[in-house]
Amino acid sequence: MSPLRVWIDHEQAPACKPGAFVKLSADESAHVVRSLRARRGDAVVLLDGEGLVVEGKLASADGDAAVVEVVRARVADTLSPAIYVAQGMPKGGTMDDLVRSCCEAGAAGIIPLETTRCELKLDADRARTRRERWQQQAVEACKQSGHPWRAEIAAPIRFREWIERLPAAVEGELRLTGSLEFDAEAVAHLDFTKASKVTWLIGPEGDLTSEEYAAARAAGFMPVVLGPTVLRAENAALACVAITQALAKR
Repeated sequence: MSPLRVWIDHEQAPACKPGAFVKLSADESAHVVRSLRARRGDAVVLLDGEGLVVEGKLASADGDAAVVEVVRARVADTLSPAIYVAQGMPKGGTMDDLVRSCCEAGAAGIIPLETTRCELKLDADRARTRRERWQQQAVEACKQSGHPWRAEIAAPIRFREWIERLPAAVEGELRLTGSLEFDAEAVAHLDFTKASKVTWLIGPEGDLTSEEYAAARAAGFMPVVLGPTVLRAENAALACVAITQALAKR
């Protein structure tokens, strides 16, 4: 049985030394002890979302204030290349699924975009609420997948504002658009092995407009086709993360 993965605040990281005891939050304690039915002596792994991986065992199975004894701790390397997904927000709960799956796959960041054809339009309050939910999903994705680095979830932003704020691309950075344009390059032809950062731009259900595609090209985004079929937005985003990781290791 694999150890349970538990979330701790980054402020607790300095205390995570072999032989030390770390108190879990009330929410994590209840989840581990009451929901997962962990017992004293069970193996656990503590994650803080900033690379810390702590192997330990449950010293106290208190459903309100469980305690973990630290066995060993390390800081994991970040994944390379760092993969960012700039996503035209799809409707309904699809964006929730997209955030969760991309974070589980190891994306470094998600940038929710309000594009021309987005059906999801958020005012300031709803944008803040959605971002908080997506940030929590990034935490849950770390616990599910064991990835020790939590993805950065940006505040939702209008496409034009985002594209105009982008700095010039730096050496080792690839900017790619998941595209069905006639001159889109096959993703298998690209060289990801020297990339340190890859940003994928993906449209919503209705795709990007021709004006948005043109603005993306002007900002250094290369149109890329993923394969012979058209994927739903959430599947395209996950495919981009997985394909990048696979081709970066060729």
